[in-house]
Amino acid sequence: MTCEQTNWSLLLKELRVEAGLTQKNLAIKADMAQRTIAEYENIGASRQLSIYKVELILEALGYEIDVFLTKQRTKGNK
Repeated sequence: MTCEQTNWSLLLKELRVEAGLTQKNLAIKADMAQRTIAEYENIGASRQLSIYKVELILEALGYEIDVFLTKQRTKGNK
């Protein structure tokens, strides 16, 4: 697993919790299985990230991918 995947996993969970959503609620909003959200949040998951699914998740959380990438870069520089 790469550092980028670890950062994504942690940030996904943080954004979901900030939005007041459970994994199940987010999965419904993103039109995917709750298991997918859980696997993406699991730091030890070996699953490859799909950019399409990442975009769906971000849209469900109210982010556009470019805004998210800026936020991720900012967090990574702290």
